[in-house]
Amino acid sequence: MSDSTTTIKRYERTSETKLIELSAKKPYEQVLIDFEKQLGRFDQDAAMKASDLEATIQSMTGELGLMIIHVLEMSALLPSLASAETRARQYLIGNPLIASQMAKFDPRAALFAPPRVLIHSNGDDTHITFEKPSTTFGRLFNPLIDETAIMLDDKFETLVQKALSP
Repeated sequence: MSDSTTTIKRYERTSETKLIELSAKKPYEQVLIDFEKQLGRFDQDAAMKASDLEATIQSMTGELGLMIIHVLEMSALLPSLASAETRARQYLIGNPLIASQMAKFDPRAALFAPPRVLIHSNGDDTHITFEKPSTTFGRLFNPLIDETAIMLDDKFETLVQKALSP
């Protein structure tokens, strides 16, 4: 019996991530409608069965080239929000083709894709909060990934502005 040892290496790095929050006096339900209508919907079953994965995913995108990957009703899942009459919905928003572009340079990009967006309201104001993609993916310190992430900054800003506009 041979004696084999495994060396475990640890790597830590700290970097700043910017949290962006925009709000408006617009009804929560209308913000949800205006947010979702700009996006396509990811269908994992269709993607898994696709003979042309790229074309299938492309057909699922919305006007900004993004789609809803998943939705969580946070106000139903978190008792503290429900008791405070706070409405909140978390979205995973992205595009597997865009994530794939970044992951080819560093597979750890998959850790941050798809980015999350929280829409929440408690009263007259509706808020949309998200991590700025360039700072989220910027933790990988890869200029090729940064280029794509900066493009996502613009897409997310446009998405949120349109959702909150009258």
